[in-house]
Amino acid sequence: MKAVTLVLVLLAAALAVAPSDRELHMRAIVVDTHADTTQRIADDHLDIGKPQPELHLDLPKMKAGGLDAEFFSIWVDPKKVKPEGFHKDALRQLDAVHDMIRKNAKVIAWAKTAADVRENAKRGLLSALFGVEGGHMLLPGTPDEQIARLRKFYELGARYMTLTWSNSNPIGGSSGDEGDIQGLTDFGRRVVDEMQRLGMMIDISHVSDPTFWDVIRYVRKPVIASHSSARSLCNVPRNMTDAMLRAVGKNGGAVCVNFYPGFLDIDYTNAIRPIHAKYKNLPVLEAERREREEAKKLPRPGVARLVDHIDHIAKVAGVEHVCLGSDYDGIEVAPLGVENVAQLPAITVELRKRGYSPADVEKILGGNTLRVLEANQSPAPAGAGGRK
Repeated sequence: MKAVTLVLVLLAAALAVAPSDRELHMRAIVVDTHADTTQRIADDHLDIGKPQPELHLDLPKMKAGGLDAEFFSIWVDPKKVKPEGFHKDALRQLDAVHDMIRKNAKVIAWAKTAADVRENAKRGLLSALFGVEGGHMLLPGTPDEQIARLRKFYELGARYMTLTWSNSNPIGGSSGDEGDIQGLTDFGRRVVDEMQRLGMMIDISHVSDPTFWDVIRYVRKPVIASHSSARSLCNVPRNMTDAMLRAVGKNGGAVCVNFYPGFLDIDYTNAIRPIHAKYKNLPVLEAERREREEAKKLPRPGVARLVDHIDHIAKVAGVEHVCLGSDYDGIEVAPLGVENVAQLPAITVELRKRGYSPADVEKILGGNTLRVLEANQSPAPAGAGGRK
């Protein structure tokens, strides 16, 4: 019995976060650039100030996992909402998260800048920021009306906008539809110019390859990929090629690794595709429920595979150009070992096992994201990109 107890104790110790790694993780400012928890707040009226077992993210889990700042994704599903309602529904979601912040003011605060995130962390407060996931939410309206809506998003806290979601829009082509042959449009360049003037990060996740290259050649400030992984490790259009990674590094931007198993491991990708196809004609909510149930039964990658993508991007683009963009609550399942935000310290443990220094770990966990945010909120350098 004693021998069994000793084995169990040693096994628990091996699986636990080493104190030095936990201290490093909790000391770092940890930032996640993308979670879809917003829709559960706005549509399902869940109170994330309380534990929500079915969610990847709530405020108690953020505290437990040392997650200091979350970019809440504002996303309107074009399958559920007609184009004339895109912008209105986005504003409804922004209002819902602001209401959550007000109700939990002792725990979380609205952050508009990197300095706000750091100050909130000093005060023991979590930070909420916003990202608009898809330029289709500027619709409907004339180009001038859409630019006015972009300014409204910034005023309400949006600090990045994903130029496209899986649907192409007047800004440019998406990787998720026929837009994979379309690049940045003339209107798209106007949007990019205004985002750079405002200080809003340009998010190149979801865009088509032609749009990516048009954007990276045009911009004057660092871009962000809020939730994309490495295509050479998992060959799907949503991920970024090595050439793209190098270009983002040269631009000074950052690629935030997506935790979705289908973007991390091609075996999972191939296994989930027929499940998606099976339910594609069902109502959206019913299809999502059934897909989640079947996804739980599939073999899936763990934290080591997630860190493979972080490590690859760090080696190709540079350690200053990789970050975390979980996509929590927007994915069927998360990798084993990081199944919710409370388990984020496992990433630090794995990075340290691979020889990453404490300083580099802090960059990956949040420092790189804050640097890109700061760079966008500074005046643009002269003589590069943004040309008419």
